[in-house]
Order: sequence, then structure tokens, then C-alpha cells
Amino acid sequence: MDGADTRDLAYGLRRSPFYVLNDEDILSIKNEISALKADETIFIFNDGRFTGTAYVPALDIISVKGNVFPGVESLHPRDCMSARAVLAHEYYGHRPYRDTTLGIGDWRDEFRASYMAAKNAPGLSEADRRYLILDALLRAKEVGASIKHNSFIRRMLYGQSE
Repeated sequence: MDGADTRDLAYGLRRSPFYVLNDEDILSIKNEISALKADETIFIFNDGRFTGTAYVPALDIISVKGNVFPGVESLHPRDCMSARAVLAHEYYGHRPYRDTTLGIGDWRDEFRASYMAAKNAPGLSEADRRYLILDALLRAKEVGASIKHNSFIRRMLYGQSE
């Protein structure tokens, strides 16, 4: 990026949500869904009604678009996390809380989604869990909220045992 410092950028450096997933991409994503032990019928692909990969509570579906895939230039956790971690964020982080009173995009909902996915989703690597925890903490930091690091967060960040 012409020498620009990209460390603080997010959502600009994942693959574009306008990238149309091809059959090979969809098969790869379905393998990730299977590894997460998630219900594949909840996921839809390339639906033009939705702007990006997201859980849609009114329809109880997860729309999957091109931005499910990570970028290569950013160091921001939101940009670096794997497709599996993104899917876990939506399935294990948002879907169980679909009746929440928090608004869509509320930092607390996004924090909870990343934290709970890191804690509860099967089939995630330690790196996936670490990126999800880093994403949760950065969402709090973005609004000036202070989060106490519990034993799970410390273990994900520093390898300390619970």
C-alpha cells in the first residue's frame, strides 16, 4: 500500500464482499462449517441482499460473501482471522444471542460474538482463538471501554494456564 501504515486498518484489507464465491470457494467454506460442527443449512452464499458476511437474526441465516476470506497486508486481527474464525464469530458468537437487546453493530454485541466464539466454537486453532480474543479486546478499546483480562483471555493471549 505505497508504504502506508496498515496496522490500524480493518475491514479494508479482507477480500472484498463483492468478490463472488465460486464453487471451489463454497466447497472450502462448507468444509470449514463442517469443522465447526455448525448446521450447514443456516449458511447462504453470494446472496445479493446482504452487504457482507453476517448473521441475519430476522431470517436466522448467515450470509457468506467474499469478505469471509482474510487479507494479506494487514496485521489487524479482524483482517487476519481465518474464514473458520469469521464463521465461528457469526455462528457461535451472534446466533445464540439473536434475541439480544443490543443493536446490530453495537460494540458489546461484537465483543461478545468474538469472545464467545473463541471460547465455545469447536475446531478452532489456537491462532483462530487468539485473533478472536484480540478482535474482542480491540472492539472495546475502539470505544474506550476497559476489559479485565480473565484467565481465558490471559491464556489465549499469553499462554497462561486457567
